Amino acid sequence: MPAYLAAQDGFLPAVTHIRAETRNKLIRLTWTDSPDARGPVYIFRSARPFSGSVPANVRPVVVRYGAQFYIDDTDGMENIYYFIAASDVSGRRYDIIIPQINSIIVNIVSPGEPVYVSPSVTEEWNAQGIFNLRARNDGERVVITFNTTNMQKRAVLYRSAQPIIKNEDLLNAVVVRSGIRSPFTDMPAPETAWYYTVIYEDEISNGNINIKPGVNSTASPVFAYGEETAYSFIRPIPLPILTLDDFGTGGFLPHTSRELPLSNEAANIAGSVRPLHNEPLIFKKPRVFAIDMEAPAGGEEAALAQIIKEFFGKFDWEGASMNLQQYLSLPRSKDVQMRASFYFAQTLYYTGRYSEALMEFLSFRSVNSVEANSWIDAVLSAMVY
Repeated sequence: MPAYLAAQDGFLPAVTHIRAETRNKLIRLTWTDSPDARGPVYIFRSARPFSGSVPANVRPVVVRYGAQFYIDDTDGMENIYYFIAASDVSGRRYDIIIPQINSIIVNIVSPGEPVYVSPSVTEEWNAQGIFNLRARNDGERVVITFNTTNMQKRAVLYRSAQPIIKNEDLLNAVVVRSGIRSPFTDMPAPETAWYYTVIYEDEISNGNINIKPGVNSTASPVFAYGEETAYSFIRPIPLPILTLDDFGTGGFLPHTSRELPLSNEAANIAGSVRPLHNEPLIFKKPRVFAIDMEAPAGGEEAALAQIIKEFFGKFDWEGASMNLQQYLSLPRSKDVQMRASFYFAQTLYYTGRYSEALMEFLSFRSVNSVEANSWIDAVLSAMVY
């Protein structure tokens, strides 16, 4: 499938953010799985560049969807080319080769040294030079890492509260520092979404700036948390969310009491823990998007509404968890997948799987930080009760 066809309507069945690290003659590949192709990934390795198509004599290593890493032996090779192909649940493989997105060249270097992409991969990447830019939160700090094809050039770090997608966006950005090396630690204002871009100084002076989101410019925001709070509130609730109590006895979901039933697993966990408080732990009430309280005519939304009605609304958390997990195993539209994941996180909370629930609600924060934070507080309270 041509890349321009695969990218239509936001559908791109390819892994992204491929990275490689070397240590003790081993290579650790990491990537981000495609949300549109949920089958296993195929890792191809070659001593020659992948250009246009995969050679027939190259046999891939198959890695399950969700693993997102693979460790390979260099076998004494100096340069190794990798291409990671995504596939769907039916087994169809998508051989879409995108340099520095799902394919990479690794130069074998001494242990402890960074990995560089060869400047001869393509003229475009040689001209760019900065790639694999990442920004991650570390409390009040933001740690920026990146790779470069030229260690001698001076790199300039820009920070902005707006995504930096094109050259004009630099007008709203500030220069953090020139001549930085990876990793670099920044201390921006807390509770704000920040975006970063790294560009060579000579590109700026020559007017030859080439910004590529996901390559030398971060595509997702990062936050620095202040001392008083660990979470930020930046987006409104996308859809009305109602507790099951809001519907009383007139809707298809029964009235709920304040004391919610626990699963057997949660009851066993609660019984085995020495009580630290005189008061019983009060669980947060279930929450449902108003759109899922309706009865759609068909399609994926009807299937989700059926799970809500038959399991979630009857407090059958084990049944709801199992059915939602099966439901999410197939590709869904972005909005429906978000809602189903939110319900699945709640079932983890009610069945006592707090660590898993915490991770799910943390993922939900990028969609609805206000709602997610209230659930994160509830999970943390249950974990320390």
